[in-house]
Amino acid sequence: MEQDIWERKYNLALERMERDERDFRAIEESLRRLVLRLSALARGQSEAADRLLDQLGDGLKHAASPAELEPLLDGLAEAVAALDARVAGEAAMREPAETSEPVETAATAAASDDTAAVAALRADVAKLQDLLAEVSGRLGDMTRYLVAELEDATAGNDPGRTLGEQVSEEMRLLAEQTLEASDVTALRDQVTARLAVIDQHFRDYREREDARLATYRERAERMRDRVEELETQATSLQDSLRREHELALTDPLTGLPNRLAYERQMAQLEADVREGRVTACVGAFDIDHFKTINDTFGHAAGDAVLRIVGNTLARALEGRAFVARYGGEEFAVVFAGYSAEDALVVARELCATVEGLAFHASQKPVKVTMSGGLTRFGAEERAATAFDRADRALYAAKRAGRNTCIVL
Repeated sequence: MEQDIWERKYNLALERMERDERDFRAIEESLRRLVLRLSALARGQSEAADRLLDQLGDGLKHAASPAELEPLLDGLAEAVAALDARVAGEAAMREPAETSEPVETAATAAASDDTAAVAALRADVAKLQDLLAEVSGRLGDMTRYLVAELEDATAGNDPGRTLGEQVSEEMRLLAEQTLEASDVTALRDQVTARLAVIDQHFRDYREREDARLATYRERAERMRDRVEELETQATSLQDSLRREHELALTDPLTGLPNRLAYERQMAQLEADVREGRVTACVGAFDIDHFKTINDTFGHAAGDAVLRIVGNTLARALEGRAFVARYGGEEFAVVFAGYSAEDALVVARELCATVEGLAFHASQKPVKVTMSGGLTRFGAEERAATAFDRADRALYAAKRAGRNTCIVL
């Protein structure tokens, strides 16, 4: 975007230079008309007129103001009038008396024509001076414009400041030489040369800026590729960390949360219960005669029983309670928002569901049951204390015949 702004400003500056060049062409045409009119005047007729013409030419060469040229033009008109009078007197002495009236009329007409030519000359000179003043003003405006634009566009940019100084100096020299030009050809050559130098400064700066911007773009592309690479690596690392975190909190055999996940859950629940935001019960459940299943049918059969029971508990408690594999064949359940009576109803439903599962090992049916113990999580106790009490209730259920749940 910065490059586009600079290009627009550069193009605007070139357009203004082209307009000024057209103005200089207009000056040249005006000077040509002035020279033609001055040449039309007869030199050698009067020393006073010749002297005034010389002074007028010097004034134009040095860009004199209209106020300075006005006395010269008045003097020139008087010199022409005096010349007319002298010519008319000489003609009257040469012609007979009867022809004096026509001669007088011709002299008067000639004087009138000369006066009109002087008036036209004076108007052209004034117009030319106005045009020169306007061009000088335009040059000054252009200088200030370019310097201001370059300062805005290249703040803090050493090459930009250098260009601003170069253009400012060239415009200053152009303005001075325009006023000091001795003739139209010299004026045109000086203007053309200065504009060519200014244009070359812009071209050089443009080339340097293009090279600099190309380098920046290349660096930006490399930086963007590197950022994308780092973002990809960061995303991959985040995914890996998330997977590692999930694995760290997941039991690999059953897919349930493990003991670490249970302890974190209980740490949060402990704060909520202590502050009175929720009531809760803790349950401990254990597969009955699990060692016998392992010894009789092998550890593969025991692992299958653990997976099936774990999945059954997860489906039955989904959205209602938190279940985790605590260790071995034991599972822990957190009933948040439950009273002891409500938790007992759900726990007995779980035991009945497990009892209804159809297990087979070595093509033989295997009966699998589960016992459980429940306790209310007190507001002033620790999570470990509540689980120990639930664990004692579990063993009480086993002593009571298994496949049941007891509240302690």
